[in-house]
Amino acid sequence: MAIARAELVRRARDVAQRVLGEWLEPQAGASPAATAQAAAGAAWAVALAGSGATGYRDRVSRLDLVAVGPGSAVARLRHRLPPHGDPTGPGSFHRLPGWAGGGHLALLSWDELAEAAARPSEAAVVLLGAAEPVLDPGGRLAAALAPLRQLPPAWYRQQVRRRYRALRRRTASMAWNLRRGQAFAFLAGFVQWLEHFLLLCRYADGQPPVDRKWLLQAAMRTSLGRQCRADLYALFSGLGQVATLGGSYDPKENRLYGTIARLHGQLADALRQRGLLEEREETREETP
Repeated sequence: MAIARAELVRRARDVAQRVLGEWLEPQAGASPAATAQAAAGAAWAVALAGSGATGYRDRVSRLDLVAVGPGSAVARLRHRLPPHGDPTGPGSFHRLPGWAGGGHLALLSWDELAEAAARPSEAAVVLLGAAEPVLDPGGRLAAALAPLRQLPPAWYRQQVRRRYRALRRRTASMAWNLRRGQAFAFLAGFVQWLEHFLLLCRYADGQPPVDRKWLLQAAMRTSLGRQCRADLYALFSGLGQVATLGGSYDPKENRLYGTIARLHGQLADALRQRGLLEEREETREETP
């Protein structure tokens, strides 16, 4: 495993050197301002990101990179490189060239990285929290990423409050969908409910968020995920009952909603035991 990891980092470093020297810097061009910034220490740095950095990589995964550079050069690149995907975090997102594997490139200026580290959002932590510098002259990138690797307890408490309120609203909204026979709306709400639930499993153990692609497996590795796994998988198995709305329009008699409410209660109890949820955060039903 250590050998495979070392090989991945070596490969990422080789690709990053080519991406920077043969693609990003030529595309960004040279200007007096860029030269002055480089002389002042505002040069480029590149980190391995995505599944390669988080440990969820498999044999078909592509290399994803984060490139951080001078603000003026980054601005020019954004005018010249087509955007890719739906950006949710800091910076902009682009596709790496085919010869570099065609993975994702997150492009940030040093100022954008500093702002993301000073006030980390969930999206910033997902993108940058596990990023591993592979080209980092002087260690500037590693130092800038450090606050995103060791998040304070207050950050987790804030995210728990926000996500739990959203979970509670989704739970109540799904009950309303059942009362009105809205099967599709129920399923759409369930996807949102599940994301809140899985992230709260992570936060209950003081673990950072991960990309949605790996969220289920990451959450099931937590102590709360293991505790709730049987009920959660039973809920997945029973989703076919949405065709008959779980047998009843009454949430109190509905099999699907009964499992959801039970999982909600287990989660709330676990968060309270950990001191992450105040007693006033009741699990009452609310409708948006």
